[in-house]
Amino acid sequence: MDNQNQTVTQPEADASASPGRTAPARRMNPAILRAGDAVSHILSWVLSPVLMPTYGIILVFALSMLSFAPMRSKLIIIAIVFGMTALLPSLAILVLMRYGGVKDAALTRRTDRFIPYIVTAMCLLGCGIYLSTTGLPRWASLFYIGAALASVVNLLVNFRWKISAHGAGIGGIIGMLMLMNRFGLPHYNLWGWCVGAVLAAGVLGMARVWLGRHTPMQTVMGEIVGIVGVLSMEFFLPD
Repeated sequence: MDNQNQTVTQPEADASASPGRTAPARRMNPAILRAGDAVSHILSWVLSPVLMPTYGIILVFALSMLSFAPMRSKLIIIAIVFGMTALLPSLAILVLMRYGGVKDAALTRRTDRFIPYIVTAMCLLGCGIYLSTTGLPRWASLFYIGAALASVVNLLVNFRWKISAHGAGIGGIIGMLMLMNRFGLPHYNLWGWCVGAVLAAGVLGMARVWLGRHTPMQTVMGEIVGIVGVLSMEFFLPD
């Protein structure tokens, strides 16, 4: 009787561990599942949407004409961007977790995302306004305003459908590279970087699907929202 109960309950335990994962995936070799989970979690945290604005300003200083700016000034701006767009939203999520506003830091439930999305959009908008006062070119600050716009779109879509914030984050990087390739006076053509970012977006999307957090369509739509949100800022730049 005990053995029979074990046989019945084990698949239920596996299903609850990864509720979004398909039944065929749950029947895979456990070692492969664990390895896939580990790699997917690492990718999800390294390419977290709260880190994308910091990666963006680092790429701006590394690949555009702004690479000639004094190192001290660049480090100060990078630190401020990190504080405004990574630390503040993360702190807000931790406070919400402490008081029961969200279930986990990954914002697994769609209903947990409303307030974090508002906070993120405000932080991105504030960061764009701050950068506009530093003497940086307009396209650099508009990247963050475009990312704030993408966050607002995600917020509105989230009322009816769970769109991928990870996809929107890396989509914003793709849009920024395209914007910078045209307006940033880069040292060389950045289309190779754009291709690399697209490949990274594909790998990240597969990781999110593997973990059962999103469907392929949700990841692709998130990436499209991020790209379009940033590229729409081109209307505010001179030809």
